[in-house]
Amino acid sequence: MEVPPNARHSKYDDRPPPCLDCAGPAWWNGKREVCTVRKGDSGPEHEPEVRRRAKCASKDCPRGSWTVYERDAYPHRGFSLEVVASTVSAVAGGQTQDAAAQKHGCSRRSVGRWLRWVEALAEPAELMRSCTRLDFRGLPGGTVVESRAGAVLHLLDRLAELLVERGVRLGRFSCGLVRLLVDQLRRLGAVFWLTKSSPPLHADVSAVGL
Repeated sequence: MEVPPNARHSKYDDRPPPCLDCAGPAWWNGKREVCTVRKGDSGPEHEPEVRRRAKCASKDCPRGSWTVYERDAYPHRGFSLEVVASTVSAVAGGQTQDAAAQKHGCSRRSVGRWLRWVEALAEPAELMRSCTRLDFRGLPGGTVVESRAGAVLHLLDRLAELLVERGVRLGRFSCGLVRLLVDQLRRLGAVFWLTKSSPPLHADVSAVGL
């Protein structure tokens, strides 16, 4: 009996990305259900998601198993990165932390933590230099953003735009912060933690294609 073409390789069609340690093939290795708060048209939405785990096919690889973060999912996040960026942008634009928290369905404490996290992602001056390396104009119109968190968000947006113009493939997400951090997570396994009490991690934008 002839096997239909679309069924011949079904075992291999849906495979995880290659192992980050040895670049070898990987297999799915279980899953778990989570609930993520995302930005909806009329406010925050609680969206169930399935997080799948993968395992390197090589027995000699020390990597073991890992969680595959699809779409814009990110480690240790009950709120999507898009919600985080939108909340920080709202405060940078003049909203109070209480108003931003109510609008995005989070606590005021979370707003404060997100602001500090975005501020520590990178030095605005370093991001500006990265932008001018790609385009001597840097930011068109000489845009000035007063708050440090707002400046980081704005410069990450500009950096993502310039990278895409130069042929770097980034996800089609709503803002530069999401596009760059998801790219580094998928390609390099780099995680910019919010929940760990460790020294701040600074975005190595040179690893994104400069």
